Amino acid sequence: MKGKRLAAFAAVALVAAIVGTAGAGLLHRVATPPLGSQVTVHGQWTIIVRNKQHRIVARRHFENSLVSTGAGTIAQLLTGNAAAGSWGVNVTFGAIIDQYNSAPDGAPFYKNLVVTAPTSGPDANKVVLSGTATPSSDTTITQVDTYLGLCAAPATAGCTTAASPQFTHKALDGLNGDPAAVPVAAGQQVAVTVKLSFS
Repeated sequence: MKGKRLAAFAAVALVAAIVGTAGAGLLHRVATPPLGSQVTVHGQWTIIVRNKQHRIVARRHFENSLVSTGAGTIAQLLTGNAAAGSWGVNVTFGAIIDQYNSAPDGAPFYKNLVVTAPTSGPDANKVVLSGTATPSSDTTITQVDTYLGLCAAPATAGCTTAASPQFTHKALDGLNGDPAAVPVAAGQQVAVTVKLSFS
């Protein structure tokens, strides 16, 4: 029973830690998850491509995987050795980043990533990343990643970091059950939503 209680506590701490300083006001309202023997990180992606007339020309839904550096990030956050910094979402041709990222706004960086942690509804207790990018030349999305920067602990509000290390990853090559690559023409808008959840 002690191990199950520890796992439940770790899940709550994980949600609180990885929201970062941008969502600090939401942390005290994170609900306690069911007791379990381990914590699993899920990443649900939606990519929607719209043409210049705003019509949808491509759509992908898929799950990604936590990578070893992401596991290391979680360990650093849960032990208090680091604090969450800025988030980033990579879509092959560029990175959609949040306001705390130290990179300047402008291709290949698109500084409009919104990071939220809803406390009710279907996305309650998830970390939701959403933003857009518009390539200036024809391209193909063949892989996607999320990144979470780390700050020295304790962090001050809005600590500025580059969006690294890598947190989750997925290849889009149509092989071994992976989703197919996403072709994007110059000037088309790529809208990305990533929902990170824990069980």
